[in-house]
Amino acid sequence: MSTTLESPRPTQPPVRPRSRMGVTVVLIVALLVTGALQHYALMRHDKITGKQRGQAGVTGSALSGMDSFALALLLGGLRGPLVMILWTSSESAKQERDLEGVNTQIEWIRLLQPEFDTVHVFQIWNKAYNISVQMANLANKYTTILDALDYAHNVLNERPNNLTITSSVAGIYFDKLGNSTEKNYYRQRVRDESRPHKTLQRVGRNEAAWTRVALDPMLDDAGNILPKYLKATRAKPVAPTKNDEWNDGSELQYLAAYQPFAQGISPFALAYNYYKQAQVMQTVEGQRHIQSSDMVVDSRPALALKNWSEEEWERGRRFELTAFNVNVPMAADRTELELPASRMALGSAVNDAKALESAIQAYESGSKLTADAITEYERHLRGYSSGPNESTYSSHIIGLRAQGFLCAGDAAYLRALRLPAGTERDAFVVTSRENYKRAVEQYALITLKYYTDDVVIRATFPPGYYKVATATDQPIEKLPPDLYPQILVNSLTYIRAHAKGGDSYTEDREEYLRYTQRASDRLQNLN
Repeated sequence: MSTTLESPRPTQPPVRPRSRMGVTVVLIVALLVTGALQHYALMRHDKITGKQRGQAGVTGSALSGMDSFALALLLGGLRGPLVMILWTSSESAKQERDLEGVNTQIEWIRLLQPEFDTVHVFQIWNKAYNISVQMANLANKYTTILDALDYAHNVLNERPNNLTITSSVAGIYFDKLGNSTEKNYYRQRVRDESRPHKTLQRVGRNEAAWTRVALDPMLDDAGNILPKYLKATRAKPVAPTKNDEWNDGSELQYLAAYQPFAQGISPFALAYNYYKQAQVMQTVEGQRHIQSSDMVVDSRPALALKNWSEEEWERGRRFELTAFNVNVPMAADRTELELPASRMALGSAVNDAKALESAIQAYESGSKLTADAITEYERHLRGYSSGPNESTYSSHIIGLRAQGFLCAGDAAYLRALRLPAGTERDAFVVTSRENYKRAVEQYALITLKYYTDDVVIRATFPPGYYKVATATDQPIEKLPPDLYPQILVNSLTYIRAHAKGGDSYTEDREEYLRYTQRASDRLQNLN
């Protein structure tokens, strides 16, 4: 048996562990360079935006206190995964009614996704609607809506002159604070808190436990807008802009012309201000809303002015009823306020002189606003006059014209009512009579044009007028306005005789007939 001898293998030198000192030095240097670059980047960011570390909302003591720029530098590639976790967590917390946790997580999402308008639009809506409705009482609902406004303004502080976010601010004032089912409560709080008032905050704005419980005052004791809200920050270009309009960067630029606000600022007034800013961003600067069409953005200022004028109209009615000690439920619709005091004759006893003066102010404001709303509608229709848009807004214009005459008539009537007989009162009587007469004509026009069947028009028009009409041409507008009231009387007589129980427009006409009746009652008092 033989044995095969293998040649010996070469011996490998022992592996020595590499020194970690070099890697450690590289990491330390990298951290130092990163810190230096971050510090430089933050300084440049602050210089451009005008912010400083340590200001409210820019502190670095906690994640929620850091601005979005600092967070982006700090988190880098981890930002995306963290956002995904926060979205899921915030929705779960909302379902569990952990509202404090939701607010914290939403704020983190805002800071981590500052460049996404869709995120901000959703979160503004989320706070103002989804979260506010979970609150137990109106006061807490209101403060949650204010929190939505703060969120929007925080975005605008970092990204000023943004059409989409500015429209969202306007939408909260218009839809939520101005038109929701709780509107009576919200409207009055906004008006009250726009005036000088003691702070209701329990802790300072820079403290962790701070939450908004009231709007900051916007007016001084005389009802004028505080200077800080009218401070321009953007110079107007030397070359004329489209319509010669320009956003000067001041917060309440488009309300300056309506000073003083003796009864506080309406949420519709604030909505108009921000809607107008958004409209100018679109028409002059070429911005586009990420969700709404150009036509919608362009129409919003006119709608806000219309709603503001109608609120002043309703407030005037309520003040007037208080002045004459006529009790009407707070929940009553505006149309129910038209007739209870319509027959108060000149010389009637006034129970509350202050309320009477407030009614006069509201009517005068409402009349001015109708004229401005008509101007804004006409401007809008010059650019968007096709399809149902023109028909809808043309009807708004006629309604506003009638409303303006009615409110102007009421203001002059109440001024005449509190004066003794004589030259000064006679002047108000003449003004009142003329405006009531025009109001009756315009409400008759609305009723005949939009709420009367064609067969009725054919039967009640004066001979020779109807034959000039075409399928797209309303014959009523070819008649002198002073004929409208009698044609309306004739049409109502015809309907009663030929349509037992009324026709398809009976309920629609009721509103305008109430306004017509009020003006007619006052005209009888003046004759």
